[in-house]
Amino acid sequence: MTSEMERLERLAERLRAVDPVMPSPGAKIRGWNLVLAAVEQSATVRSRTHPVRRLVLAAVAAAVLLVAGAVAASADSLPDSALYPLKGVMENVRGALAFSPSDKLAYHLDLARTRLTEAEAMIARHRLDLAGQALSSLDDQLDDAALVVQAEMQSDPALAASLENRLVQAIATHDQQLAGLEGQVTNPAAIAAITQARDRAAQALQTSNGNPSASPAGNGKGPSSSPHPTPKH
Repeated sequence: MTSEMERLERLAERLRAVDPVMPSPGAKIRGWNLVLAAVEQSATVRSRTHPVRRLVLAAVAAAVLLVAGAVAASADSLPDSALYPLKGVMENVRGALAFSPSDKLAYHLDLARTRLTEAEAMIARHRLDLAGQALSSLDDQLDDAALVVQAEMQSDPALAASLENRLVQAIATHDQQLAGLEGQVTNPAAIAAITQARDRAAQALQTSNGNPSASPAGNGKGPSSSPHPTPKH
């Protein structure tokens, strides 16, 4: 054991006495060139192996960005905009995610406010056809909101009373806006559309009370006293 240790120590002494061998500058350059060539070859092989996948990923990313931008832009679009149909799709998705009576009522009242804003904008642009469609859709949303209230009257009267109070407040607000809008326009068709919208809004309130055939009292420019058809559902 001792002789083996001595032999290793002598070998170590001889190795320490040997001058270190350093590669020449040319050898270093050749070594780096070999490394860079290997890296470049590896990248070339990968690019040839997966070009289709990279193109697909790029196309998907571009499509996602495009759709996200269109959805964001459609949120404030008006009926005369090319993005308006997309706005309707997103609204339907929101409606499908409204499960509780309170959420459903909030959904319909929010869309009613949106339709009223659109109607005002279309009247300002003299697009009375689109304004009439927006006003009709406004009343459709109020009708649906009234049905939400009516559906809870038997199962949960307290909840129904709370929902009805929210509906009454919303209809009162809409009627004030419609009355103001009615006083600003002079076109007979626009006035008729606004008057009809106010009548149907009052009828929606009667529906929420469980009395869709009742006739709201008129006040000249407000809801008329003539009978109204059953609201569309």
